[in-house]
Amino acid sequence: MEQEKLEFFKLDEIDRKVLLWLLSHVPQKSVIAWLEYIAVQYKQEKSILIDIDKVYAEVEESTGNQKPNERVLT
Repeated sequence: MEQEKLEFFKLDEIDRKVLLWLLSHVPQKSVIAWLEYIAVQYKQEKSILIDIDKVYAEVEESTGNQKPNERVLT
């Protein structure tokens, strides 16, 4: 389980923030497309392999599959 959590942290801070923003503002297909693009960029420019399925699963699990406007405010 620890290894799965580390996949998200392979992304730099800005890309993590962009990913979290995308999850709450764009359709799933767009998020996946962005992750695919980023994975290629990281592999080519930084020699870092990103497993997009793991990253997506981690952030979906941590955000609870809710967009900000769907959350119930109390």
